[in-house]
Amino acid sequence: MKAKLDSLRAQEAIEKLRNISEELKDIFVERDNVIDNSIKALVTGQTVLLIGPPGTAKSALTTELCRRIDDGRYFSWLLNRTSDPAEILGPFSIKEMENDKFVRVTKSKLPEAEIVFLDEIFKCNEPTLNILLPIINEKLFYNDGNPAEVPLVTLFAASNEFPEEDSLMALYDRMIYRMYVDYIGDVQNKMIMFRKFLGGSKSDRYTTISLEELGFLREALQEVEVDESILKEYIYIMNALMQEGVTISDRRQNEALKVLRVNALLNKRDKVVTEDFEALRDVLWNDLSDMEIVEEVLKERLLSPFEKEYNEVVGKYENIVSATKNIQDTRMLVEMKGSVEMLLGKVDRILKEKDIMDKTNLNKFTAIRKEIDRFLDTLTVQIGDEDDMMF
Repeated sequence: MKAKLDSLRAQEAIEKLRNISEELKDIFVERDNVIDNSIKALVTGQTVLLIGPPGTAKSALTTELCRRIDDGRYFSWLLNRTSDPAEILGPFSIKEMENDKFVRVTKSKLPEAEIVFLDEIFKCNEPTLNILLPIINEKLFYNDGNPAEVPLVTLFAASNEFPEEDSLMALYDRMIYRMYVDYIGDVQNKMIMFRKFLGGSKSDRYTTISLEELGFLREALQEVEVDESILKEYIYIMNALMQEGVTISDRRQNEALKVLRVNALLNKRDKVVTEDFEALRDVLWNDLSDMEIVEEVLKERLLSPFEKEYNEVVGKYENIVSATKNIQDTRMLVEMKGSVEMLLGKVDRILKEKDIMDKTNLNKFTAIRKEIDRFLDTLTVQIGDEDDMMF
């Protein structure tokens, strides 16, 4: 029984997150993926990394999202090479130091915050890095050597550059959602951005959600089913990416399963389906060159059987058309005509299943059939003309 997943409380919380998403998309143009993934991270408790040039609203978007969490404590800090851990963790208690204890006073600092934003994350030095890793991964803060659980829900991080030092790779691997954020490119979106800036005022009315509601959805995630067929598809994707040179650690592969679950949950499904793999496009890449590879591998797995057959038909048809352009020999043209007739026959067999085909694919197959039929007529006339010339 999926008590939490099917409850009215879960459905209401999901609706709130959808409203928050729409409100933020109305404020920030060309940031749909960032907004959707940030909301997913709030549910899963995972990390978000925004990479891109300065002035692309990375911190503004995070701040606006955090305004919509009712009772969440927010901590934000800009890191640099000389950042002292005390800046984000709090200073050592002088009173405790008198007793030879190094206990930090964490009030209003990162260890007491549910939502954290760290700008220029990859400029952090080694002492700060060593403290951050267990906080991000295990949600534990070691204060004078004693582990204490932190209330951290989601850590948002930003950087103008990719990590270069080997010491930062462990931190980078823990950044589950990774998105490259560039300047606004579309002219119409620029106009929208400028109008909003000139308008100046922000609405005082917006949707909010509580930490308790987010926690309830996090518990409901465990009820989202991931069956064996999905796991087999998932393994295929991981192996395909590895073969293309995209390295994905075991940690990230496990964490990516949460991404599949939350995508299903927020779409009000109780089980992961093939379409949920699309949510992994901002999770599986390591550098910009990986993005296209990830996109292609996921696209291949997301295609329905009809879409795959359509792509195969179009590919064969285009090859035939290209091959016949320079052919003058009648016998070779006759062979090509036979290939076109076989291809047309295949399309006709596929169209016999139109009752179970969606409208988009039906229209695509109908259109390609007409095109192949016209080409067949052209080829028939060409062969006839060649025969007439021979006699």
